[in-house]
Amino acid sequence: MSAYATRLIECEFPLFGGRRYASKDRHITRSFKGIFLCFVFLSTLIINIDAHAETTQGSEYQLLTLEDCLTLARKHNPVLSGATEKVQELMADYQAAKSKFFPRLIFTSYYVRTNPDRLSPGGASTTQPLFKEEGLIIVSGKQLLFDGGTTYYSTRAAQKGAETQRQEVQMTSDEVTFVVTEDFFRLVEAKENMKVVQESLQQRREFAVLTEAFFKAGKVTRLDSLRAESRFSESKLAEIDAKNAVSLARTILAKAIGLEEDVLLEIKDQLPQDLAPSSDMNLLWQAALKDNPEIKKLDLEIEQGRILVKSARGAYFPEVNLQADLGERYHDLGGTKGEWVAGVFMEFPLFQGGLTKAQVAKASSQYLQSLEKKRDRLLSLKVDLATAWKDQENARNGVVTTLQIVATNEEAYASANALYRNGKATGLDVLQTQVDLTGSRFYLVRNKVNYEIARARIRQILGEQDFQSSLQNDKGGQKK
Repeated sequence: MSAYATRLIECEFPLFGGRRYASKDRHITRSFKGIFLCFVFLSTLIINIDAHAETTQGSEYQLLTLEDCLTLARKHNPVLSGATEKVQELMADYQAAKSKFFPRLIFTSYYVRTNPDRLSPGGASTTQPLFKEEGLIIVSGKQLLFDGGTTYYSTRAAQKGAETQRQEVQMTSDEVTFVVTEDFFRLVEAKENMKVVQESLQQRREFAVLTEAFFKAGKVTRLDSLRAESRFSESKLAEIDAKNAVSLARTILAKAIGLEEDVLLEIKDQLPQDLAPSSDMNLLWQAALKDNPEIKKLDLEIEQGRILVKSARGAYFPEVNLQADLGERYHDLGGTKGEWVAGVFMEFPLFQGGLTKAQVAKASSQYLQSLEKKRDRLLSLKVDLATAWKDQENARNGVVTTLQIVATNEEAYASANALYRNGKATGLDVLQTQVDLTGSRFYLVRNKVNYEIARARIRQILGEQDFQSSLQNDKGGQKK
């Protein structure tokens, strides 16, 4: 491409300068060629860097906090996106129902040919010629005046349906927030357990080496050495299980967020340090009754059901319309002439085989079902809130107790290890204290994670997790 451009320049320049500027033209050509090649090289390099950065950003998320994960879930979670899109569908239903309030205009046009020897419009024979060509251009209008409130209540019901779906979106948002929070802390738990296992593995490795040295020195039996080596092998298996648990928890979290399976996801550990006690149960329940999106949704469904009953009863009344036609008619015998007609029309259903009665009964049944559904969900939500409150308090008290147990087991392990080195304790004593220490550390991590999960569940029931208003200042994750 550059050679072709060079040849073009060498041909163009002599047209303006003749032979006197040939050497100068060749110098300019070489300079242009160098500049052009540099431009192509830099452009290619920039494009490759951008493509690499874009690919990397789409496949790696490093050191994400919980807020970062929630932000990504708001963007990528398919369930939340589908619930949000459902609002647009119901708004379209509302617009369709509201359109019946406006006049309906129809344009009609036709042209026909028929035999002239047909019977006259009255049916008798006639000697007058009849037309054989006819054409019509007409605009028809229809305006609803009264239909028993069917259109009015149908429009209000459609509007309530859209509002109900907005609460459904809020419910989905809260559910996604809880699921992502739970999976996030399960990954934190798996990573913390990995640290505990690795520390335990290091302790057992050192103890196995020490016991083997004591055995060679004749201070312990062969059984003590084999027992220490067996516990070390168990720790290596536990390390493999812990790594698999971290990998599985990372995959579950990526799925909850809505990321692809091949995405590299890494989080920033953030176990709670200060655990605040829960609020009074009665105060929490009153707050849930006020702000819980599911309760708001059920209230809207009840209101919508009441409106639909009124809409169905509107079919018992006549429908009154204002109709008008305006156009021109053409006959081959007589030419073209304008015509119009206008009037008020009423339609009253005398018999429909019980259709209206069945529609009213169906709407009334759905309304009563909504009432019972709300009563059932109120009982279930209160039980869920009480369960989450109890889990949070148990986890908080468990953390306080386990911290003391961990401190005690650390002192016991250090004491047993020192006594064993001085020949005043057996290897079994050291191994038992080491098992107790590892178990208490596992229990401490589990209680801290359970506290955060129960806290997230309470926030979900209270309706405090709003995707649209919370986390406005987060950065959306540090991508590499």
